[in-house]
Amino acid sequence: MAISIPITEMANTIIRLPIYMREGNNKGLFEPRVISIGPYHRGHEISTLNMEAHKEKVLEGFFQRQGNVSREDYIADVKTNCFQQARRCYSGNTDGYTPEMLMLDGCFIIELLLRWNKKEDVHDNYVRVMSNSIYYDLLMVDNQIPFFVLTRIFDKVKRHTNENPDTRLVDLVIDFFNHKGQFSWANLDQLDSSNVCQVRHLLDLQYRLVVGNNTRNNNNEEPMLNNGCPFSLCGNIRHSPRSMPLGIPGANELQDYGVRFNMNKNKQAKMFDVTFKRKTMRIPHFKINFGSKILLANLFAYDQIICHRSNQTTNQPTRNQTTDQPGNNVGPVTSYVVLMNALINDREDVVVLQREGILDNLLSNEEEVASFFDNLGRCTLVDVSKHHYTSMFNDVNKYWKNKLSCCRYFAIFSMKHCKNPWTCLSLLGAILLLLISSTSMIFAILKYARK
Repeated sequence: MAISIPITEMANTIIRLPIYMREGNNKGLFEPRVISIGPYHRGHEISTLNMEAHKEKVLEGFFQRQGNVSREDYIADVKTNCFQQARRCYSGNTDGYTPEMLMLDGCFIIELLLRWNKKEDVHDNYVRVMSNSIYYDLLMVDNQIPFFVLTRIFDKVKRHTNENPDTRLVDLVIDFFNHKGQFSWANLDQLDSSNVCQVRHLLDLQYRLVVGNNTRNNNNEEPMLNNGCPFSLCGNIRHSPRSMPLGIPGANELQDYGVRFNMNKNKQAKMFDVTFKRKTMRIPHFKINFGSKILLANLFAYDQIICHRSNQTTNQPTRNQTTDQPGNNVGPVTSYVVLMNALINDREDVVVLQREGILDNLLSNEEEVASFFDNLGRCTLVDVSKHHYTSMFNDVNKYWKNKLSCCRYFAIFSMKHCKNPWTCLSLLGAILLLLISSTSMIFAILKYARK
């Protein structure tokens, strides 16, 4: 597959994340743990230095697969046809990154993909043990090499082996990263062939799989009238747009005000299909563990890079971006993080979403989930005042701020006095006692009146 993206558009597509995003609690989300790919992390972490020797062992198998092909032949090919173009893809410092290093990184990835596809065992025990960490390291936003380098190496491998000439590199990558639902957000059924020719790197491919088929209109375009109130009172109060806050209360507070949270059980629902209708917010299921934290964080960072780059180069948003105000493009992943960061402020909010089946928490505790979204929300690189859920936020706030809503007060009453059978029995007992007292008082008054 030839490079179909103009070199000018490939320039600065692999961004070095700012330090504030990579420090503190976020370090494990954006810093590779085992393997460095590309120039940014090479030689900076002791943990990734150990892998360099094991890359060489894997490379031995790569050349054995092809017979008489020499290492120098690949280095020369990469240097002549890829290296200068590849360096222009990086926005950060690439000093010290040589054609041989680029060849080593590319050949390692290709050999890993081929062994996975052919169900061949990796002879290096260290690589085998660290395979799960390698999986996540290869999807970090600034731990990448250009996809056209991998494509050139793979095409060369096919010419020197009995590999099926119709085998596409993109299919090997998809099979590796999405086996057995490993990357459950990706939608593999409708991968546009035109998108395949424009893939920039491994994370970009996964981003296209997640965003390209996951995006629907999540803004509530239909005006919220009465939220299903039987008395047609809830929602008739008009609020000035200027009075609407940009955020929304947390899940626990919203539930106290009568908002119901349901897991979107529609099989056709995508990850970002969040709606708010008739006091009910429906959110797709999200399983959160250490791996999904890394994937969401890097998709979030890359989503902002894509949107910022689109805004700078063309001033025209892509079909997955929001343009509620000039010069502001917010992607679906960024919008999703804004939503979850608004709903989750503390452990009580996490408990609400867990109880309704929206969150499947595989972390140590609820506080860790709240801390994750809080820290991630501080890593925004673009203005998020307008996003995919802005209209939905307005509808939530209209319900929340409507002080004449009968349904709101009924919901508050129900939450306080009907949480469990015991509070219901206490309420019924109090009502019964009040009725008995009222009846006794009425009889006493009537008796007195007769005298």
